[in-house]
Amino acid sequence: MRLYQARRLAAGIFAGMIGLALLLVLPRIAPAQAASAVNETAGTNPDPGFITDTPLITLDVPILLYHHIGNRFKSRYNLPVKDFTAQMAYLAENGYTTVSIDQIAAALRGRADLPPCPIALTFDDGYVSTYQNAVPILQRYGLRATFYVPTSYISRTKEYMNWDQVRDLIAKGMWIGSHSVTHPFLGLLSQLSVQQQITESKAIFEARLGIPITTFAYPFGSLNSSVESAVKEAGYKAALWTRFSWRHSTDRLFRLKRVGVHYPINLSAFIARLPKHGPWGTGACAPLLQTQK
Repeated sequence: MRLYQARRLAAGIFAGMIGLALLLVLPRIAPAQAASAVNETAGTNPDPGFITDTPLITLDVPILLYHHIGNRFKSRYNLPVKDFTAQMAYLAENGYTTVSIDQIAAALRGRADLPPCPIALTFDDGYVSTYQNAVPILQRYGLRATFYVPTSYISRTKEYMNWDQVRDLIAKGMWIGSHSVTHPFLGLLSQLSVQQQITESKAIFEARLGIPITTFAYPFGSLNSSVESAVKEAGYKAALWTRFSWRHSTDRLFRLKRVGVHYPINLSAFIARLPKHGPWGTGACAPLLQTQK
């Protein structure tokens, strides 16, 4: 019994000596070693699109989506000229400034400022009705827009713009973005096909127009994480889909949301799609309201 107690006492003394030694040594471990251990266990951020060099920025900027303007057939995607004119007049008269998607992306990265009450106008698919009917109205009110066109649609039929008209959009101060080659559901394609759609459309535009193509719009809003990664890897700065919202953030640069403007829609319903800047809950720009007082 005494031998057992002696052994326990010796073990306790030895453990105490080890503990004291650790207390003396641990404070001398270099902070870099501790940081290294933390980094090894933390790993890397699982989101390849996460922006690590800037803080998270959130902006309220409506990005409006149109298709046809004043076409001959009746469709929810075909907005009458009079309705589109009323909408553009409202924006111009209430202090909105049109910006490009590149400008929005730069602001979300903390690299640029946006003007008061910014708004982006976008037109998908390259319909000739937008060139013939929308562009003159935009010019009348000093507004600009981005046109997302599948490259295979250009000069396809008389329903679509030709290359001369696309070049004229640029000459008139409009912007061009990629909308794939053939307008497929990208989320259903193989990775190789996705890469071809995304990279070839960019290359064709840049070769034919002589300008960088830096933004992309997903056809049908169809995407998944592989599609999103392919757009980033192709060198685009931002991408758009179709979820209804005007709120954007730095970590969603390749899923910027748009607000569709479809027929039928009266002016009141259109205004309801805009951020409520005014003190009375209107869509009017707050700086302009203050100026008018």
